[in-house]
Amino acid sequence: MINGRIYCLLNSTIVALAVVSCSTSASTVAPTTMPTTLPSPVPTLRPTKTVAPTATLIPGFEDWSVFNPQYVDVKVENSSLLLTLKSRALWFMDQRGILVYKPVTDDFKITADIHTAKNSDPNQPPGGDNTVQLGGLMARNGNPGRENYVFIVVGDDGNGLSIETKNTTNSLSVYNGPAWDSTDAELRLCRLGQTFNLYKRHVDTNEVWTLAATFDRPDLPDVLQVGVNIYTDSRPDLQIRYDNISIESVISEAECETD
Repeated sequence: MINGRIYCLLNSTIVALAVVSCSTSASTVAPTTMPTTLPSPVPTLRPTKTVAPTATLIPGFEDWSVFNPQYVDVKVENSSLLLTLKSRALWFMDQRGILVYKPVTDDFKITADIHTAKNSDPNQPPGGDNTVQLGGLMARNGNPGRENYVFIVVGDDGNGLSIETKNTTNSLSVYNGPAWDSTDAELRLCRLGQTFNLYKRHVDTNEVWTLAATFDRPDLPDVLQVGVNIYTDSRPDLQIRYDNISIESVISEAECETD
């Protein structure tokens, strides 16, 4: 995504996964008193190449990987996953941002509470200066070649607070970002065959899920990189806390819309 909102045209059984688990069975990550940080080199402002995914050193996420780890600080605090951008890194067209993910097969739903803020002042909302500062949930084809993915994110899209959905096919991105009244959101991405439903609601509520977008992607393979992303089109000033992350198997649309 870039400022000014430029639009471009364009089943086997899965094991339920809880991402705060070190295995394929759901468990809870014990709170840590001292943050554990994934070290990475200091990047330049405008990254020029993609670095291969790196396995995390984070307790509870040992079987996860970080795509473009050199552009982000990753740590866990009290069972929350915290990502802080260190450099410009953008998910748009053939550009690539950051994704913390694990491989997921066939039909699933991933859900998380997303809390966004300025890194320079965590009490302030991100953006506010016409820059893009966003993050949320993503499902991506990790095979080499052009970019193919879907995602739903929250933050500032350059025009104010927004929940944005994006569908990228062969490195051609189409997105929509209606306004949102909060820096936070509970988001969900659900796959049923070739159909991807993206949902949103306010954090810590009993609201009914609102369908934000539906994408038909028969081209996406059975195994996808599924997890949380973060990105900016400018100098970064973004920190995102991801709470209550879970990945579960589904067999019906009803399961996409229920807790």
